[in-house]
Parts: sequence; C-alpha cells; structure tokens
Amino acid sequence: MPTIETINEQYIGSGIVYVDGRDVGNVSALDFALEIETKTRPSYRPGGGNIASVARVRSVSLSATLDSFNNSNLALSLRGVVDVKASKTLTDELAIAIVPGLVETIEMLDTTKEVVVKSGEDDVDKTYVKGTDFEITAAGIKPLSSGEITEGQALKISYTTRAASALQALVESGKEVKMIFDGINDDNGRPSIVKVYRWKPSPMEGLSLIGDDYGEFTLSGDVLADDTITATGKSKFFVREAASA
Repeated sequence: MPTIETINEQYIGSGIVYVDGRDVGNVSALDFALEIETKTRPSYRPGGGNIASVARVRSVSLSATLDSFNNSNLALSLRGVVDVKASKTLTDELAIAIVPGLVETIEMLDTTKEVVVKSGEDDVDKTYVKGTDFEITAAGIKPLSSGEITEGQALKISYTTRAASALQALVESGKEVKMIFDGINDDNGRPSIVKVYRWKPSPMEGLSLIGDDYGEFTLSGDVLADDTITATGKSKFFVREAASA
C-alpha cells in the first residue's frame, strides 16, 4: 500500500458543482454539517467526571449557495419539473380588457415580433394600434386609457411566443441526487474532489425576486447513507480525494 506523507496543507477552495452530472453554475458556498449526539456515563467515584463517553453522528447535511437562477436549479429546491417550450405563433387568443392594467396572455409574448389586437366581437371589424391603443410586455398587453379599448371589452390577440422554460413548482416529492464537487485548492493548485452519493435537497423557505443586489438561494438537505456500499472502510456518505502532488 502506498504511503502518503502527512504535510501541513492550507486550503482555499473553488470549483464546479455537478448535480447528477449537470453543472449548476456559480456556487459561492458548499458546506457540510454534522449533527452529533454525545452519550456519557458519569463517574460516581471520588473526583467525579465521566468514566465513558461516545459521540454518535445523528445526521449529515449539505448546503450549497447558488446564484444561477435557471429553472433546473430552482426545481431542485422547489420540488418542481421543467417544461421546455419552443417558439410558436398563436392566433386570436381570447381575452378581456382591463383598462388601465395588464391583459395577460397565456404564453410569454415575444416583444420583438408583431402583435395584433382586434375586437373580440364577431360583428366588429376593428384592429387596434400599438402605441395608441395598447403597449406590449412579455406578460401580455397593456391597454392605454387614452386609446379606444374599453374596460371589459372582448379582445383577440395574435402573437409569437418566446422560447422559454417553465418551472412547475411543488408538483413532485423530494428527489435524491448525486453531487460531485470538482474542486481546486487555490493555495497549492492541486485537485480536490468530493463525491456525495445520495443528497436530498429540502424545499427552500423563501425565494426573493426583487432586490438591489445579485440574487442567490440555498439548496440544503440531508446526505443519506448509500447501503449499496458494503466494502470495509468505505464511506456510505461521501468521499474526498485530494491530490498529494
């Protein structure tokens, strides 16, 4: 068996985090936490203290702070699924006018393409003018108070949708994933790899969508034992490999 020399190794970590093989983007913190339960046997002999003690690991958890707000990342912490939507053209989508306000379209509207808004009454042949009667946004159209669209009026909207991904939140139970940290010790430039076999992120407690600074969110959850690992001396939880030279 090769002998690895014990040395004084300082550590400054950076690297890439993969979840089930997918790069999750920039991760500013990646932390393990162990919950320890200590059992003690008091000594009732002169001098007191304990005659025995044992520390048991009750649980292992892992948290990762992410700042890449793609829907695949959010799905991990919102127990969601992601639908990928291609661009398409929708014709005469029915809606009811809110003046002033937002008339929501079913799909995300491509504001770079033509949008046609007409009266929804079959016996009325009226097409409204962008900039005069309405403005557009990715969420729909906004009738102008100075225009000819009236409150409660039936409308037909034709538009092109944007290619997008849609996160359907809280529709699945918790998912187990494998996490690999492909890291570097910046102090010495040597690789440092951590493999977590079973990580089960919990739902996040909140998600901030408006702020003055770049957003971030934390995935956290239990690291579970992998009972398929039966070899003596092999961890069921995670392994860290650090290059020795």
